[in-house]
Amino acid sequence: MFAVIVGPAGVGKTSVAKKLAEYGIFINLDPASPTKADVDIRNWVKTEEVQKKYKLGINGALLKSMELVASLDDWILEDKNEFKVVDTPGQLEIFLYHDYGKKVIEKMAEHDAVALLFVVDAAEIQTIENYLAILAQNAMINLKLMAPCVTAINKIDLVNKEKIMEFLDRKRLEELLEKGDALQSLAKGLVDYIEYTSLVQRPLLISAKTGEGIYDVYSALHEVHCSCGDLS
Repeated sequence: MFAVIVGPAGVGKTSVAKKLAEYGIFINLDPASPTKADVDIRNWVKTEEVQKKYKLGINGALLKSMELVASLDDWILEDKNEFKVVDTPGQLEIFLYHDYGKKVIEKMAEHDAVALLFVVDAAEIQTIENYLAILAQNAMINLKLMAPCVTAINKIDLVNKEKIMEFLDRKRLEELLEKGDALQSLAKGLVDYIEYTSLVQRPLLISAKTGEGIYDVYSALHEVHCSCGDLS
């Protein structure tokens, strides 16, 4: 299985990927970020070299890099007995607004099962507005990439877990919105996005720093491809 780590920059994707890779193989698919990995896309594509060759800005160079990555097969590991953890760039536009991310996912799917892990920073779930925005991003990733997706809230060791769980309770969330102003009331429609994430079935509260919840993520990623299992 390819377990593909996606999410905004700064949420700890690489740290989560390295923890999960203790159960398998670590693949770095971020051509802009040097990191120690079993398979490193930078052996074939480096964003700084692409930037210089094509005379692009850093964002354009990263997009061009991912276009090149999508055309390569060298980094693909075909052993279906291996759990392959794939770290990706933190620029979500690669997956949301361009086809390069989707093409990379489709390339992996030609060789093995693919499951996504959408990583969220627990520190960002401190207001309803932030939480609903994250839900919307998560749902859009699911829709765009059309692959099974598990959601994990990272850095849980740094926040109040009870407050996080309050947001994960849909009924409680709706009650909080009832008390809000007109702008928050407009956000009510976003509550439905929670149904398009795995948060309603199994909230995964994790810490890449302490290792808390990492095995639960490993199990959940396998369960999305098991016809006899579920995420409850």
